[in-house]
Amino acid sequence: MIRFGPWSTTLGLAAGFGALVALLLLVAVLRLMPYVLGFAGAYDAWPWLSFAPFDLRLAVGPLLYLYLRRLVTPALPPRWGWHLLPAAIDLVYMLWAFALPLEQKNAWDAAVQRPWISPLQDAAGGLSLAVYLLLSLRWRQRYLAWLREHVSDAEEHRQPWIASVLLALGLWLALSAGFDLYSRWLAPLTYYDRFPQYLAFSAIILWLGLEGWRYTGHRFPQMRAPQQDSLGRLDTLPQPVGRDWQAAGTAWREQIRLGGWWQQPGLTLADVAHRLGTNESYVSRAFNLGLGQNFNAAINAMRVEAIQSRMMRDDATDLLTMALACGFASKASFNRVFHERTGMSPSAWRTAQITKTARPPGTEATPPAGRA
Repeated sequence: MIRFGPWSTTLGLAAGFGALVALLLLVAVLRLMPYVLGFAGAYDAWPWLSFAPFDLRLAVGPLLYLYLRRLVTPALPPRWGWHLLPAAIDLVYMLWAFALPLEQKNAWDAAVQRPWISPLQDAAGGLSLAVYLLLSLRWRQRYLAWLREHVSDAEEHRQPWIASVLLALGLWLALSAGFDLYSRWLAPLTYYDRFPQYLAFSAIILWLGLEGWRYTGHRFPQMRAPQQDSLGRLDTLPQPVGRDWQAAGTAWREQIRLGGWWQQPGLTLADVAHRLGTNESYVSRAFNLGLGQNFNAAINAMRVEAIQSRMMRDDATDLLTMALACGFASKASFNRVFHERTGMSPSAWRTAQITKTARPPGTEATPPAGRA
C-alpha cells in the first residue's frame, strides 16, 4: 500500500520545489526520488521499480561546470558533450538493468550490483563531483579576473550565486563521502539511517532554489572571443617593440577623464577601445603595464576621485545620488569600492573632511596684543 507519511512528504516537497529551478537541480532532485518512493512504500508495492534510473550522480559535476561556463560565455565549449559521456554510459547500464525481468533483476542485484558495481558508482560519482568542483572554481577565478580587466562595474557582478552553487555542491560531496565512508568502514547504515543525509540534501536543494530565484534576473557580462579594432587588428597581436605603454596609458586615461566616459554605468574595455580607435588588448596593456592598474581599478579610481572632490567642495548632495551620477550602479558597489580605495566608508570620509576643514572656535578673533 502506498502511503506518503511525514518522511517521504518532507523529501517530496523539497524535490518538487527543486525541480522548478533548473536541469542541474533536477538531477539533484532525482537523487532524492528513490528515498521519496522508498519511504512511501512504492518499492514494496511495485518491486519492478528497482534500477529505475533516478540516480544520475555522474551528471551532477559536468552539468555544474557546463552551467557555469554557459552563464558567462555566449556558447558552450567545443565538444562539451564528452563531459556527459560517463553519465550516459551509467544511464544506459541502469536502463538495461531496469528492463530485466524481476527475477533476473533481483539475482543481478544480489550477485553483481551491490558487491561490485554500486561501490564503483559511489566512488566514480564522488570523484567526478570533486574534479568538476575544482574545474568550476578555476573557471570562476578566471571569470573574476576577466571582469577586472574588461568591466568597470565588476563589483556588480560578484554576485554570490556562483559561489552559492559551488558551496552547495561541495557540501553535497562532503555529506555523501562522510555517510558512505561511515557505512563502509564503521557500521553499515540502513535505509532509515540515511534519512538525515537526504534531509540535508533537501535543505541544499531548497537553498539553491531560493538563491536561483533571487538572482534569476541578473545578466552576467559575457566573455567573448578576441575582437578586431577599426584597422582590423586582433586583440591577440604581440606587443609592439618599443611601445611606451606608460605614455599610452597616461594619454588614454586623460582622454577618458576629459571625455567623462567614466561616468557611464557599465562602461567596458570594448567601449573604451572603440572610442580610442584601438583594440582591447592594447588598452589593457596600457593600463596594466603602463599604469599598474587593471581597467576596473582605473575607471573606479576616477569615479572615487570625482566624488571626493565634490565632498571636499562641501557638496550637500546625498551620497547615493552622487555615486549614481559618477557611474556606480548601486550603493553596495560604491561603498565597497570607496572603502577599498580610501580605507573608510563614504560617510566616514565626508565626516572626516568636514572635521578637518572646520575652523576651531576663536580663529576669527582679533589678533593678539602687540600685533597690528
